[in-house]
Amino acid sequence: MHTLFLMDFASADFDPRRPPLFTRAEAQARGISDDKLAQCYTRVSQGIYTLREALITHELRCLAAAMALPEDAVITGRSAATLLGVDLAGPNDDVEVLVSDHKYMNRRFGIRAWARKSKDDEYVPWHGINLARMTRAGFDVLARNSVRFGVANCDAMLRAGLVDETSLQNFIAQRHYYGYRKALRSLALVDARAESIPESMLRVDLVHAGLNPIPQFEVFDLEGNFVARLDLAFEREKVAVEYDGNWHARAEQRAKDEARRQRLRECGWTVIVVTRDDLYGTPKAVASAVKNALGL
Repeated sequence: MHTLFLMDFASADFDPRRPPLFTRAEAQARGISDDKLAQCYTRVSQGIYTLREALITHELRCLAAAMALPEDAVITGRSAATLLGVDLAGPNDDVEVLVSDHKYMNRRFGIRAWARKSKDDEYVPWHGINLARMTRAGFDVLARNSVRFGVANCDAMLRAGLVDETSLQNFIAQRHYYGYRKALRSLALVDARAESIPESMLRVDLVHAGLNPIPQFEVFDLEGNFVARLDLAFEREKVAVEYDGNWHARAEQRAKDEARRQRLRECGWTVIVVTRDDLYGTPKAVASAVKNALGL
């Protein structure tokens, strides 16, 4: 709710997780100039503002977008998944929406829009606009993003139980919307076993290189003792591919990682570590390194 008098509350009088939202027009009606808006308030979406102390979340960006979008707009994709509990879109990500025939909506700050049709059974009402059901959101995730990114996000949706492969397969086959061929190709690559977006992206890169890694593979020593669960594994060749995110840079975690990998080496495994820079900067080099380790 964006009742304007809430702007007058002192910092201690509002919950920063549920801050008020108000439009530029409402602010001007209260004598707040554009300069003061820029200096003292935070822009959440095009023409929508909140208090400077507010905690900006993707849900808040969606609520702000709902105030500015036409009533037939549909929040979809990663934004819809985030509203239902899977944090695919962060506080700085644009709100993903379907906007029917509104051609210039993508020029609005904070909104990533597609002028695509949708049917009444694909969404439910949400704060004056609409929220996509998960089959529609999953389709848009697959159809509107690169294959590696779309598959990785769809993996997370499947893993959380928001949608299943059969429902997505049926939706795509029945609707034949723009991008359905790409969505079908991407759907063939989904795998709910990966535990993070980067791990899924890494798997897709390796599959595109002609490889077939096993996600979340468990390794035991000769005595049957658990050694490690691998991000990606090639069981026959005993090659492990591990993604190291930023949190692995901590000294304590680095020591744990190295002890774990040493145990893997003692069990005859070759371990390839992939960093964020590797994943996003040189994916072909990563695939080449894995192929070399496999003797290909």
